[in-house]
Amino acid sequence: MAFALSVHANPTVQLSSLAEVENALGRGAPVSVALDLAKCNPGAGATSPGTVRGGLKIDAYRILADGTLSFADGHATVDRSGQPIWQFLRYQVKPDQAVTFTMDVFSLPSYTRKAEQISYACAVNQGIAFFMN
Repeated sequence: MAFALSVHANPTVQLSSLAEVENALGRGAPVSVALDLAKCNPGAGATSPGTVRGGLKIDAYRILADGTLSFADGHATVDRSGQPIWQFLRYQVKPDQAVTFTMDVFSLPSYTRKAEQISYACAVNQGIAFFMN
């Protein structure tokens, strides 16, 4: 007797609030982030509005005593001149839905700071969106 196995892919669902994001993470659901700096306000170190878009899957995270969700991503890449760099990206999502995005860049292999830290102020669903996969 043969059995048919039906596999249904879970649809991607946009999470509309910090509470929904924390609930999904707390259940162990995979959560991804889409960032569009053009929809964020430049902060410290940023000389102009951002044009970068990108995303990541949240791996490790912390929920602080004040309700802030904090997570980060660090990775090696190359700069525009082809030199190896390390980028460290940090996200802090406040209970009021405000999001601070910061980026630090270091030269490799020395890990010396290549540029001043830059930051952007975004908001959930205004420059940054969360999805449960």
